[in-house]
Amino acid sequence: MLALQGASRYARWVDSSFGRNIVWLVAILGAITLLLYLFVFDTWVVPGDDPLFTASILPTLSPEDRILTKRGSDPLVGQLARCLVPDGSGKYTIGRVFGRAGDTVEINNERVAVNGKSIKIMFGCGTVSAVNPVSGDAVPLTCSVEDNGSFSYSVLAHPEYREAARTAKVEPGHVYLVSDNRHIHKDSRDFGQVEVSTCEHVVFRLWGQSFGESSHRFNVLW
Repeated sequence: MLALQGASRYARWVDSSFGRNIVWLVAILGAITLLLYLFVFDTWVVPGDDPLFTASILPTLSPEDRILTKRGSDPLVGQLARCLVPDGSGKYTIGRVFGRAGDTVEINNERVAVNGKSIKIMFGCGTVSAVNPVSGDAVPLTCSVEDNGSFSYSVLAHPEYREAARTAKVEPGHVYLVSDNRHIHKDSRDFGQVEVSTCEHVVFRLWGQSFGESSHRFNVLW
């Protein structure tokens, strides 16, 4: 009896002008969302089965984050991108674009310069611990915020690590990716330049492993 009464009240609400407007609004929003998903955006859950990849995406992303990527996009220098690893495995990696066709990228002591211009460090953001996938030990890394003139983002580097400078000129149709974790990386230093046609701009973090974790919910990712 109660169920019938509830159904009757719902029917009267739908028949009302306000109710019809709400139903139409929900239907329109649902249709728009579906079209955006089919033709503009894609969602992807960041995998956690590769310890090296897991460390390389710190401090920007974490395993089990659900991210939004823009289909058919052409990521700009400084933007985060999801690209196919050029080894035929069909797996994706995530890195920041630091060079497009014709650019010269130099990495010296885990700091990046593009066409001879070093990326500006704005300020520090503390210390982040990352697990070395080889030794299993926790490595304390220095966090800093960089600004390339268009985008700002956080990166990790080892305060005492020194390495020989690496220089690469980006080939046509390719981009040079650099992990936000400059010390424990999975990027073009490891597998070379990637085809830009396999890349999509990472636009948004929808939520993290737990939807209720506010720091990993609805964040714009440059």
